[in-house]
Amino acid sequence: MKKPRVLSKKYFPHLDYYEKAISYPYLAPPKSFSFINGECLEGIHVSLKKRKPILSVGSNRAPFQLNNKFSLNENLCVTPATLYDSDIAFSASISAYGSVPATQWPVKGAKVKLNVLWLNDKQLEIMHLSEGIGIAYNFVELNEGSVLINDINYNGPIYGYISINGVYDFDNKSPARLSELKSLNGIFESKSEFEAINHIKNKFQPYEMSIRNWVRKLISDKNYRIELIRKMSKTSIIPKKPPWKIIEVRINGNNIY
Repeated sequence: MKKPRVLSKKYFPHLDYYEKAISYPYLAPPKSFSFINGECLEGIHVSLKKRKPILSVGSNRAPFQLNNKFSLNENLCVTPATLYDSDIAFSASISAYGSVPATQWPVKGAKVKLNVLWLNDKQLEIMHLSEGIGIAYNFVELNEGSVLINDINYNGPIYGYISINGVYDFDNKSPARLSELKSLNGIFESKSEFEAINHIKNKFQPYEMSIRNWVRKLISDKNYRIELIRKMSKTSIIPKKPPWKIIEVRINGNNIY
């Protein structure tokens, strides 16, 4: 049997605090991959039984971020998927590491290539905490037929995380989509992560400091960041008829927010 290939080191970059913020949502392989016994291998190498598929709309697509959240010693698997009738937009929030994170937004006819992350119950608890469940994101079950998982035959429920604050309004009364994620039939303006961060910096902190120092402040001063999120949420946009339903979850531990 042919030995599976180890995933390229390009998926595990060494980034400083500023590079980590502006490089969101990070590079992700187009094919399945697994963390197994301390390695990241191409293909499916863990049993998917008794695991929940979680749609990854931002950094959870990427080996770099999954290594940050779980480490390579936590066996898990990611498989390609396609999201239908939604696009991926910037949420009205700022992550603990200084990025403007992603969220799903309904767009009839849109199609986005993403992936799903297969988690066991223990790993799902870790993911809930890393997503700031109940504060930054809601855990949801996506409507049947809105996601097609590639490489395997699966017809059960698919879950995801949706921004509680909705999407950020970039002064146009509409969302802006992440340019790093390619969309078919997307209708919104695209922005890179740097452009999104720079836009928000210029609006709320236009002078006084460089963008690099501002990102450092976002990371080091939680109260400042939370106040900024509050200001962003004043003009955020919430979908009227979302293709998902919120699932109430109880967590043990401290949210990362």
